Amino acid sequence: MMKKSKIKNQKSKILFWLFLFTIYYSLFTALSGCGYHIAGKDGKFPGDIKTVSIPFFKNETQKPDVESVITPAVVDEFVISGIVKVVSNGEATISGTIKDYKLSPVSFNRNDLLQEYRLTIRLELSLVRKSDGKILWQDKNFTDYEDFRVTSDITATKTAEWEALKKMAKDSARLIKERMLEDF
Repeated sequence: MMKKSKIKNQKSKILFWLFLFTIYYSLFTALSGCGYHIAGKDGKFPGDIKTVSIPFFKNETQKPDVESVITPAVVDEFVISGIVKVVSNGEATISGTIKDYKLSPVSFNRNDLLQEYRLTIRLELSLVRKSDGKILWQDKNFTDYEDFRVTSDITATKTAEWEALKKMAKDSARLIKERMLEDF
């Protein structure tokens, strides 16, 4: 009687482990086959381009020197990623135009004094193959924003605005690269 119970118990354990193995194997197979990957890491650059040129972006806003912050951030992102080589005469050109630079109030204190601004930029971007002029990727309405604190000290507020622009430029450059790689 004890032997029969022991055998039945062992069969239950084997079935339990077989059930777990089947679930694990099914999940592993499903996840590896769905093409899941980290955005911007395994994508393919459009048009099998190996070298790009990134001239200074055009600035159509009233805010001076914005292009001197955004363009180097984009160049740095592509150089550091190593996905393509950034050269002066590449197979394709990444062009950008800064269409909008806007400051909007975000928050106020209980005395209705401004506490935070939101800096928003809008870019028009394209990746064009040089040999045939084909547009490989384009985003005519790329928008990003960054909030920063406002103080009664104008110089400190201007510095905070500039730091927000630099942070946003770096974040935007990463997003631009990821969207190109994902063809989004």
